Formats: sequence, C-alpha cells, structure tokens
Amino acid sequence: MQEANAADQTPFSPVIGVDIGGTQLRTAVLLGGQLRSRVSMITGANPTPERILPRILRAIEQAIDEAHIPRNTLAGIGVAMPGPLNYRTGIIYSPPNLPGWEQVPLRDIFLQHYTLPVYIENDAHTAALGEYMFGTGRGCKNLVYLTISTGIGGGVIIDGKILEGANGTAAELGHMSIDWHGQPCSCGNMGCLEYLASGTAIARMANEAIADGQGAELLAFASTMLAHPTTVPDQAALPAVQEPEALEQDDMGEAEEPLRVNARTVARAAEAGIPLARSIITQAGEALGVGLVNIIHIFNPEMI
Repeated sequence: MQEANAADQTPFSPVIGVDIGGTQLRTAVLLGGQLRSRVSMITGANPTPERILPRILRAIEQAIDEAHIPRNTLAGIGVAMPGPLNYRTGIIYSPPNLPGWEQVPLRDIFLQHYTLPVYIENDAHTAALGEYMFGTGRGCKNLVYLTISTGIGGGVIIDGKILEGANGTAAELGHMSIDWHGQPCSCGNMGCLEYLASGTAIARMANEAIADGQGAELLAFASTMLAHPTTVPDQAALPAVQEPEALEQDDMGEAEEPLRVNARTVARAAEAGIPLARSIITQAGEALGVGLVNIIHIFNPEMI
C-alpha cells in the first residue's frame, strides 16, 4: 500500500476515484472528503481493456465536468480494481472476473492521459483501509474485510497495516481452496471459495439448474421480475408454470436468447420462498462459512 506524505497533501485538494469491477465501473471526484460528482456504468460483456478503458476515461472527464472543479487543482487519481495486481508497478496481472486483463500496465496508461500522480490498488485492500480508517473498523488493529460481489476479494489489516505480501497480491481470500475435490475455478485452483459463494457462483448454479430442467418456478419468478422490476412477487402470487418437458421449442422462439437469472434475482426468489433459490443460497452460505472459519484461524482478527 502506498504511504501518503502528509507534507505533500493539501486538505482540500480534489481527487479522482475510479472503481473497476466485474459488473460496474464507477468514477468520482471528491473534495475534502465530500463527494462532488459520481458517474457509474455497467461493465458489460467481454470487458477487455480495449473496450473498458476508453469508457473509463470518458467517465472521468464527465465526473470532472460535473464537479465544476478547475483541472489544475486536482491532486491525483486513485484506481481500485480486482487483483491480482502489483501496486508498486501499477501492472494488472490477470483478474479472474476481467478476462483479457493480462499484464496490463494500467498506471502507465493513465499517465499517458493525465499529468497527475496515479495510484493503483486492489479494491478489497482499499475497502479494508476505508473501514479501518473511517468505518466500523475504527479502533481495531487487526481486521479482515471480505467483499462478496461478482467475485470474492479480501483485505487484511494486521497491527494497523494492510497486508500486501511479497508483490502486493496477498489476501486473495476468494481463491482459497475449500473443496479440493471441487470444480476448477477461473484462477486455475480447484474448489475456490469464489467459485462456490460469489454472486457469479450463485447465478451459475441457478442457470445450470434451469438448463437441467429443475428451475421452472425460479424462471417464472425471474420472468415476473423482468416484466415488473419494482415488484417482488411472493410464491403464492406466481403464475402457474409448465414443466420443462412441456415447453416446446416453437413456444420459446428460436430467435430469442434464453432468460438467464442473476444472483440478485436468486436472492429475491429465496426471500419469496422458492425452494431452488433457497437451496442455492444455503449452499453458497455454507461455503462462505467454511471460508470464514479458515480466515478466523489464520488471521485471528478482532473483526471481519
């Protein structure tokens, strides 16, 4: 983690923040700890650097314009994104949820466009620091932050310092193997926590069940949500659904893509009492529980 020199900082200098995620991209301008502007967008399919970076640069420009701040007062740019990455060199290695990001010199790319200091850091590490300095972790010297979203990441504070490891890739907690007989994760390991308990994992399990003909009720719930996104139907209010074998190809329409559900839909379906969704959430929760037990015994934190 880069250490800021207090003598080089002006308390009210505006800064640019960038969050690159597997699902969303966010940029913001902050001044004196206050959010002055924010621009968000969907990462989209095939999120390669060639597709995403031009959009990020446009979003930064939009955030600066909306903040109404002179550009010559900007103090720097901080970029948070999934690891593994090297914060010292600003090189992104190969984040499992961002295909195509292999050995990307992200800091150098930003420096081609901005004459500002640019800092690249693991998103879970920055989140852990945020909780430690400003959030629920204030007063704790030893804590673990676990982020569960598209993937699973981690940040570990030990004796008041972020754990970086030899090259800045420590605390990739989502890629601890908790089922050594399990399926291969996108990182190459077997039975990773991320493969079993992330938002991507929950969606994958649901769509696999639907493809196997086990998810008619969940599919009906998802269809209802798609038609009425502000309404959460309960189980009793769902329309009657045909068994999968009764769904003919002509009824589905050859030109249409099959409906795929996401983790949010599965969670809401579980709240509505749909058995398949509840089973998937339970499986993910059990895997997460195993991971948390490992974390407790390895790091002995005051707080997770």
